Amino acid sequence: MQLNEKIGIYLDQIKQIKGVENAVLTQRDGNPIQSTGVWFSKDEIFNVSSATSAIFNVGIHLHPKDLKYILIEGKKAKILIAPLNSPIHNSLNRILESQGVLDDKHEFFIAITAQPNINLGGVFLQTSECLRKIKTSLITSGESFKPPLIQFNSQKVQNIIEGFNVKENEEINFKLSPFSLSFSKPTSLKLSKVLDNISVTVPDTKYSFVTIEGGFIASKMLKIFDVNSEKLDKISAMSYSLFQTSNRCAWLLKKMHAESILLDCQHSFQFIEGLGKAIFSAVIGKTRQKLGLIRLILPQFTNQINKLIKEASEIQDFRTFDIKRMLGELVIK
Repeated sequence: MQLNEKIGIYLDQIKQIKGVENAVLTQRDGNPIQSTGVWFSKDEIFNVSSATSAIFNVGIHLHPKDLKYILIEGKKAKILIAPLNSPIHNSLNRILESQGVLDDKHEFFIAITAQPNINLGGVFLQTSECLRKIKTSLITSGESFKPPLIQFNSQKVQNIIEGFNVKENEEINFKLSPFSLSFSKPTSLKLSKVLDNISVTVPDTKYSFVTIEGGFIASKMLKIFDVNSEKLDKISAMSYSLFQTSNRCAWLLKKMHAESILLDCQHSFQFIEGLGKAIFSAVIGKTRQKLGLIRLILPQFTNQINKLIKEASEIQDFRTFDIKRMLGELVIK
């Protein structure tokens, strides 16, 4: 049996799980390998793979040693992105390393789309065996998926496209605002107070921050010593980028906006919540709080943050001038 047929069987097994709509296997540099479920246009095959690749790589950069999966949630669906080197496969990793066939633990990942009422954490556990088999088949096959897309000839691109269900292209226009938010001193103090209250209510909170357009921190709270302000600025920028790319991926897959993201790691959770022109993010340890309890607690604080952001946005919109109207009367001679 050929490798692509074997992978297709495993992906179909994942697709059979109740609530799962689509599963896409991708190599880390954005090279699409195989898909089952939803039909894609030719452009969408590469757009979805590159978007999920960007999300996956930022997630690995944020949590290089213990990332289990990334969960993106919206009104229409949930999207799970999981590396094939999940910590639950540590024993397999050690065997493959000893055999000299494993040179990059983060080489492949899978993106699974499911209905919004499905517990994708549970789906991830149910698909663990399939992920293990896919990983073993890929690594031990001897085939290489590493050449970048720009080096693919037309035949290789066609082979990839034939591995997907292809639909007709749809043209969609996106409109982006060039303006970023600014916060007054009283608003910044209120934001800081909310973040402090989160750290008191959830004692395992390591750090949290509110980031505005462009990845700039509007307010932050630090409780651990191995993360300084400079490092937190980088984490903030990457987290904002992660949310924006997830938003694009959610639109490509389900024509929806991403509302929240969960990065589940071996020793901590990172929560990212979309709040209009900003995001809220918090990294919380797993020592004392369970995931379900944290997800019940956080919304009361994110609602407060969202109100402050809306107030700042309304003030800014009131002060904004119409540059086109101002320049419309100018005549250049």
